[in-house]
Amino acid sequence: MDNLNIVNIGEFRQRATELIRSVEERGLPITIARRGIPVAELRPIRDSTTTLLGSVVVIDDFDLTDPVIEPSEWSATN
Repeated sequence: MDNLNIVNIGEFRQRATELIRSVEERGLPITIARRGIPVAELRPIRDSTTTLLGSVVVIDDFDLTDPVIEPSEWSATN
């Protein structure tokens, strides 16, 4: 196929190493298609241990164990 991000399964078989290297270096997924219909996606593995690092800020003197709502507001039907 002419789109770099979509390849036919036959082309993927022939160029697997090259395409895997491309995904690794560019960080962009490649869709693998059979007869023009997408059937699989080759995507980079992200390091899940650092993806949320720094995304949460806890305000000083805030007790994370305090309930968000009062116990009187708890209900399985709400």
